[in-house]
Amino acid sequence: MMSNQSLQRQQGMALFQVLLMVAIISVLLIIMSQQTQSSVSRAQTMQQQVETQLALESSAAYVDSLLLSNEWLSARSDESHPLHQINFYGGKTSVALPERLAYAALNYQVSLQLQNEASLFDINYRPNDVQQLLLLQGIEAAQAEAMIRELKDYLQRPDAMLIQQLGDLLQLSLWDVATLDRIAPFVSVNAPTFNPVWAPDELLPILLSQGQADTIRSLRKTNEISAGLLQEFAAERDVLDSGIFPGVSQRVRLTSENTGLQLYREVDYRPRHPSPLRRHAKQFRQE
Repeated sequence: MMSNQSLQRQQGMALFQVLLMVAIISVLLIIMSQQTQSSVSRAQTMQQQVETQLALESSAAYVDSLLLSNEWLSARSDESHPLHQINFYGGKTSVALPERLAYAALNYQVSLQLQNEASLFDINYRPNDVQQLLLLQGIEAAQAEAMIRELKDYLQRPDAMLIQQLGDLLQLSLWDVATLDRIAPFVSVNAPTFNPVWAPDELLPILLSQGQADTIRSLRKTNEISAGLLQEFAAERDVLDSGIFPGVSQRVRLTSENTGLQLYREVDYRPRHPSPLRRHAKQFRQE
């Protein structure tokens, strides 16, 4: 017969094994629970993102209808109009959306930014201004000069074509993706006729003296659209021809103020054209 001491030892070992198995099963259950929670969280995040994307697409259609059916400069001065205080130099404006279920994910409001394409530096026609932009972006003077010299040499070749898209600059040895990303918001390949009135704030130090740039920023804060905007740009050769009216080509950003998800598009608004709306680019971005 087994002694009491031996029996107690076996019972102790059995109890230890049971407790160990319970601990292992508990750990496995905790891991499975965490994985399930993580999967549910990811699914909820994806669902929210899809809902926000669809809501932004719907809000884009709503904003397009407003821009196609209203005179822009009159609407931006009308306090009762949905487009009140919109601008065309990239400043943010909150636009109230109709209280429809489609806009619930946006809390019935979206942030709108419009950038007039013709108020950006055209790579093909304003390389000297692009050189100043490179300096503002932190490129060393010698490097910026060499890059612009290479660009001019490329454009002046007998068989050369104009730059058709910004990525074409990567054919040149001194240009890289990082530089293009830095200057992309401020340059164009579709703006041969320059209208400086709606140039983004970042370009004002290149176009104007410090005092003139400060004047423009002050006018913009008060939603001013009078000839005062033109006076500061009097040195620009074609400014009086361009006037204060923005062109048909706009870079449009609609941003969910809840999540920071942004719908970026490049659009031509042509109300009197048989095809009044023409889109050139579209992508979602996360601010």
